Amino acid sequence: MIEFYIEPEKKLPVYAEVDVLVCGGGPAGIAAAVSAAKNGAKVLLLERFNCLGGQGTTGLVTSFMSMSAFTGGRQVIKGIWEEFTNRMVEMGGCIKPPQLEEKKPHFSYNRHEPDTQICPFDPEVFKLAADEMMEKYQVEVLFHTYITAVIMEGNQVKGVLIENKSGRQAVFAKRIVDCTGDADIMAYANAPFETGVGERDGQEVKSPVSTMFCVEGLEADTVTWKVDKELAYGAVNLFPLMKDDEFRAEMTRVTGIDPCNAADITRGEIACRKQIPEVVEWMRKNLKGAEHARLTRIAGMMGMMVSRRIQAEYKVTVDDILNYRLFDDTVAMNAYGVDIHNPDGAGCELYWLIPGHAYSIPYRSLLPLEVENIIAAGRCIAMEGIAVMATCFATGEAAGAAAALSARQDIPLRKLSVKSLQQTLKNQGVYLGDEEPELPDPRYIHISTI
Repeated sequence: MIEFYIEPEKKLPVYAEVDVLVCGGGPAGIAAAVSAAKNGAKVLLLERFNCLGGQGTTGLVTSFMSMSAFTGGRQVIKGIWEEFTNRMVEMGGCIKPPQLEEKKPHFSYNRHEPDTQICPFDPEVFKLAADEMMEKYQVEVLFHTYITAVIMEGNQVKGVLIENKSGRQAVFAKRIVDCTGDADIMAYANAPFETGVGERDGQEVKSPVSTMFCVEGLEADTVTWKVDKELAYGAVNLFPLMKDDEFRAEMTRVTGIDPCNAADITRGEIACRKQIPEVVEWMRKNLKGAEHARLTRIAGMMGMMVSRRIQAEYKVTVDDILNYRLFDDTVAMNAYGVDIHNPDGAGCELYWLIPGHAYSIPYRSLLPLEVENIIAAGRCIAMEGIAVMATCFATGEAAGAAAALSARQDIPLRKLSVKSLQQTLKNQGVYLGDEEPELPDPRYIHISTI
């Protein structure tokens, strides 16, 4: 068997030279690209699929867990996320939390969250709104493009190599924002990172994976959450869509999948899809109101809570979250608690924050150790438990602004004035925790379904 192939040297064309290169077009990438453009940067956004949105579109996570943004009647994530969701509302493709109970009154009565702030949206409208936003802010987007390597000078990331229908090309950038979810660019650059959700017997424990799907034909008062150990996920878990009788289901689960291994990802995709018709049949037989459930859509990719996370100047911990810590270098806020999916099977450990309270995310948690010219946003930052999309928008907005300011001022990202960055974000409508109330007692609500 041939074990290695030595690729011959090849002269590559340069596709672009930009101020800010955003890698990954999910929620973090959308916000990073727009934020950089708002600050005068020439921006290129690279995306491997045919649309923006990541898990929100291709992954069919068709609602923002908006209690990350709205909590106890307060809004703590604003800026580009608010601009984007307001546009989706105008397009008839989104219901914001203040209107949710009015339009879908039964939904909040049978959930487990203390503050049901779900923001359902149409993923097709999400795609259109994202395209429109890129055009509005003159962000160049390149779809169907994979990043295969980085261009390094010492410990500085100077660009990337890309592969698509046009062949292999190079892109050079003054600053790079890694919004890949899996910290792919950081890994190529040999930045240190963590993976998994801990260790057991010397082996890394992997976060479980799920594939979303949509069903229609459900009654309006169908129970949307209840524990049931017959299901691989461990519970009925349904989220409302724009149509009254259609819901998105998060009810599949496969364990032991390495999200950075292609063979494992393939196995996980197939195994999750195999569960879906079984779950739909179970719903018809066991869930009141779902007797006529019909499968309508299956996500184009599975989702996972945890993959690679950078090692950074500071790591936001569960203790920080549950004690509502506010940092001097705050660049984003979040009111979502800690959501730990059982790596061994069904169930979750949930630590919900008290409504009306939030914590902050520091700039240091976006800055990787050992490499320069690159910053992270989204679920690959140094933080335990970031996966929800509104928070990815918030960190993306911060990273994009930082990248643009750093490039324009020609100073390293880690030497950028945090005060200047914070003022820039405030000018963009971002809330940075200036009016947080006193700490609640008790600090959180713990729910275990394992």
